[in-house]
Amino acid sequence: MAREEASPPEGNSFTRFFERVDRALEPVFGPPPITADDERPAIPADQQTCPICGHPMFEHVIDHSTPNTVLVCPTDERLPEQDMTGPYNELGMPATGRRLEKFEERTEPQ
Repeated sequence: MAREEASPPEGNSFTRFFERVDRALEPVFGPPPITADDERPAIPADQQTCPICGHPMFEHVIDHSTPNTVLVCPTDERLPEQDMTGPYNELGMPATGRRLEKFEERTEPQ
C-alpha cells in the first residue's frame, strides 16, 4: 500500500513533463479576461444600415440564386463616395501601415 502511494502519477515522464509545463503556462496563455466591452448590446443585422445607400438592411432584397450574392437596394440614392487620393491595398481598400509610408516617401518632393 505504501508503494502505491509513493508511485508517480499515471503516464510516463514525457507526459508528466508537459502536464507541468501546461500548468505553469496556464496563467499566461489562459483564456482572456472578460471586459466591459462585451456587455454592450449588439445591433441586429436587419437593423444595421446599408454601406451603399444608408437605409436599414431589412428594406433590402438579397438574391442568393446565383454564385455571386446580389444586394438589391430599395432606392437609387447612394452615400457619397470617400475622396481617396492615396494608394489602395491588394483588396482595393485604402492602404495603411508600411504600404502608406512607402507611398508617402515616393511622393514627397525631393
